[in-house]
Amino acid sequence: MVRELPVQTAITFEEFLEFESRSQGRHEFVDGNLFVMAGGTDRHNILAILLTALLLNKALLKKGFALSNDVLVRTPSGKGYYPDVFVYFDQSLDSTRVKHRPAIIIEVLSESTEAIDRGEKWQAYQQIPSLEQYILLSQVEPIAEVFARDGTDWRYKKLEGDAVLPFPSLELEIVLASFYQNLPPLE
Repeated sequence: MVRELPVQTAITFEEFLEFESRSQGRHEFVDGNLFVMAGGTDRHNILAILLTALLLNKALLKKGFALSNDVLVRTPSGKGYYPDVFVYFDQSLDSTRVKHRPAIIIEVLSESTEAIDRGEKWQAYQQIPSLEQYILLSQVEPIAEVFARDGTDWRYKKLEGDAVLPFPSLELEIVLASFYQNLPPLE
């Protein structure tokens, strides 16, 4: 899928933050352009909330935090995205609205945004020096695609069903299928 046309173009990141502070909706900032974010489903939201809650408990023990979709991550190239879930430990350079050094980013895949999550966002996210894991999580079935940094390289692993989803920096492992047990039915 290709992005819709931007709602505003040729602005700075600071102008974007000012616009976003007054906006009713949320937007992503890509190469000086603002793009409206798509709405989600109940399954998408519940998965993101479950993950945030589980990761937050462990992150707090390590002086970190887990947030979901209301705080921006700014990439080294200047793009600004609202990940579905992310964990960060290093707060240098950060403000209350923008984080620069996430350790883990998770995107719950949607039909309308999957190509952007796999392409544009993955290209931008992997340039973040602090990023250890980028996880794409299906909202349809228990499938997680995990990109894990190994030195300067990234390793890919697809997990399904009862596979264990590891979060090494949090010393946490979660059975993937456990997230899907009580979700609302698919439409």
